[in-house]
Amino acid sequence: MAIYIYTARNLTGKKIKGEIKAKDERTALSSLRTQNLIITSFKKKKDPLSFPIKKSNKQRKFLKPRVKNKDIIIFAREFSTLINAGIPMIQSLNVMITQTQNPTLKETIIQVKNDVEQGLSLSEALSKHPKIFSSLFYNMVRAGEMAGVLDIILIRLANYLEYMENVNQRVKTAMRYPLFVMCITGVVTMVLVFFILPKMKILFSETLGMELPALTQFVLTLSLFLKQNFYFLPLIIFSMAIFYYLLKKSDKGAYFLDTVKIKLPVIGNFFHKVALSRFGRTLATLSNSGVPILNALEMTAKTTGNKVIEKAINESRASLREGETIANPLKKYPVFPPMVTNMISVGEETAALDEMLNKIADFYDREVNRMVESIASLIEPLLIVVLGATVGIIVVAMYLPYFTMFQHIG
Repeated sequence: MAIYIYTARNLTGKKIKGEIKAKDERTALSSLRTQNLIITSFKKKKDPLSFPIKKSNKQRKFLKPRVKNKDIIIFAREFSTLINAGIPMIQSLNVMITQTQNPTLKETIIQVKNDVEQGLSLSEALSKHPKIFSSLFYNMVRAGEMAGVLDIILIRLANYLEYMENVNQRVKTAMRYPLFVMCITGVVTMVLVFFILPKMKILFSETLGMELPALTQFVLTLSLFLKQNFYFLPLIIFSMAIFYYLLKKSDKGAYFLDTVKIKLPVIGNFFHKVALSRFGRTLATLSNSGVPILNALEMTAKTTGNKVIEKAINESRASLREGETIANPLKKYPVFPPMVTNMISVGEETAALDEMLNKIADFYDREVNRMVESIASLIEPLLIVVLGATVGIIVVAMYLPYFTMFQHIG
């Protein structure tokens, strides 16, 4: 038999605290319900004889698994179902604690439950964990609490997070194959240049006394330089990575990088459309959920993933605060196509902004899907040409001495 501590309210609203002995949690809850009590807090009493081994903060932090987007989506969907079924907030959080598999998320939900028990709202409790629950998440929860539609907002959040996850997966899919082929090309080139060609030099130049062809000599000289100064390559790569990191950390640097990013041939158009799709879907979701438009624009700016679009959105916030429209400041930026600004303008005039933003997001979703398919079909032959040319030049450099030798023999 286990002992459970509970806090409840009776039919007159009086707060009651007590303990109950039962074989399991379900039996204890059933017994309390028969007493016409509304449970606000319920937990198992710890055994005073048990002494759990405490781990150091560093050890715990090191061993904690990362909370993935998928875990948050599952949490939002299941929690919405419990709230929709009329189960009290604390009891719903207790159910989520028992069902959550990720230890980090489980620990966070326990802390959220404790904060709610102490009188904080759910959104306030979630806002204390910004690394797990984003500002978009807890602001939408706050809007749901104020409007009394928390379960609906949680479903919208889950749908939105799934959409964002799909977009990210499409981006990763488009980039995965090119990176793989580039790595294979690098490995093959290094094997040929560092191991095969030097042995051929010994055979033809030193043993047979032949003068090597210009192409072969150039590749061998490059190989010798890289072997003698092998530390230069990782040093250059590391320096470039540090420079990129520092540039991205500064506001002007990040703005410059994002400007270049969307101007790249083919791939830049892809990133541009992904950012526009995020803009439309995020702003529509927030606005439709009751989040004030100025707050919605601020959160949307942070989720687009592009500083150029973020700057344009922030200017539209300033314009809106002064009583103007959202669309007019966006028209100043070429990053927002006329179709987008015109649809936003129509949405503002007809009080159908959410609908227009969703249509923008749907349009760019289709464009992103089409571009992923076209990039995948174009990039494969292009990479084969690059791989073939790289390996071909080295192979030609390897076989040219044989042709020279045959000419001497002739």
